[in-house]
Amino acid sequence: MDIQERITRQRVKHIVDSYRLDGDAVDAFADYLSNLLETYPQSLVELALTEAIVKGWSEVPMQKGLPFIHGVHDRLRAWHPDPESPSQRPSSFQSPSYPKVLGATSVDVRAANPSPIDPESIETALTPEQFEQITGLDSSLVFDDQGKVLIAYPTGTIKPLEPR
Repeated sequence: MDIQERITRQRVKHIVDSYRLDGDAVDAFADYLSNLLETYPQSLVELALTEAIVKGWSEVPMQKGLPFIHGVHDRLRAWHPDPESPSQRPSSFQSPSYPKVLGATSVDVRAANPSPIDPESIETALTPEQFEQITGLDSSLVFDDQGKVLIAYPTGTIKPLEPR
C-alpha cells in the first residue's frame, strides 16, 4: 500500500471512527468499506459517508454497522452503478473483479473502470464547508474550487505532504 492509499484509508477511517459508524459489526463493516474503496473513487466514498451521517441524524437511533454501509452503497450506486452489475444488491456486494496491479493506487483502480463517472451527475446538498465541519477533514480532495465534486485527483495540483 503506497502513501496516497494510506492517506485515503486514514481519512475514511477518521470519518468512521468519529461517528462510530461500524457499530457492532466491525470486521464485516471494514470488509464492506474496503470493497467500496476498491470500486468507487475515494472522494465519492467520503461524500457518501458524510451524506449518510447527515441523513442518519434525522433517525433515532441513527443506524450504524451494516445497515449504515448498505445505505452508503445505495448512494454510491445512485451516482454510478457497480461496474459489474447495476442491479446488484448491497448484501451480495463483492470486491471488484477487474485485475489489480501490484502496488496499484485507488487512481489506478478508477482508471480500470470502463465507464467514467460524470462529475455533473453527482448531486449533493453538501458544501465544501459543511463537509469540513462534519468530517473535520480538508475538502480539497473531495471538492474543486467551484464546489463541484472531484472524481479523480487533478493533475499537478497535489502538494507534497513533506518538503523535499
